Amino acid sequence: MMQVGADYNIRALDTADSLKSFKTGSAAFAPLKTFLVNQACDFHGSNIAKTYVAVKLKTSANGEKTEDLTLSVLGYITLTCSEIDIRNGYTVDDCTHANSYESLPAIKIARLAVDIRYRSNGIGDQLVALALAIANDLIAPNVGCRFVVTDAKKEAVAFYKKMGFTILETEDNKNADTPVMFVDILKSLGTPLM
Repeated sequence: MMQVGADYNIRALDTADSLKSFKTGSAAFAPLKTFLVNQACDFHGSNIAKTYVAVKLKTSANGEKTEDLTLSVLGYITLTCSEIDIRNGYTVDDCTHANSYESLPAIKIARLAVDIRYRSNGIGDQLVALALAIANDLIAPNVGCRFVVTDAKKEAVAFYKKMGFTILETEDNKNADTPVMFVDILKSLGTPLM
């Protein structure tokens, strides 16, 4: 298992990052590489969506850890503003007035991928933990945001469940190719830091 800070760092995407050798391992996930290589930098620079990358560290002769820029990105997550329609699928108990709205504010995990060569090392877990921390610690206290959402590929549903996400309980959503999954920040993580 690789460790953040010892084996890799997570930071904002940089235009100098090596992206082309990223391997998804499956045709179902090929659009994730296409986005990373062709659009992520533009979206990031234009504040449409922010991408964070896991990059491998190497140890120098004097024992100092530095980024190994010769290697590609190990994994990435892209976040954007969004909303979630919770009607008939979830109730906000602590603010009943919110339940009368068609949708409520959310941060969306728009893309998440780990290079096939580095899966099962906890990198995806750390990227999702980053998204939850950004939503809970930075966005919710300053803007108002209750949920982190994603449109999960069927192959990723078990991963998101393990990370604390719930499938929105509507018939249409449960039968969708990419069901909406969410975390209620207040219930899952507690009151955001002020």
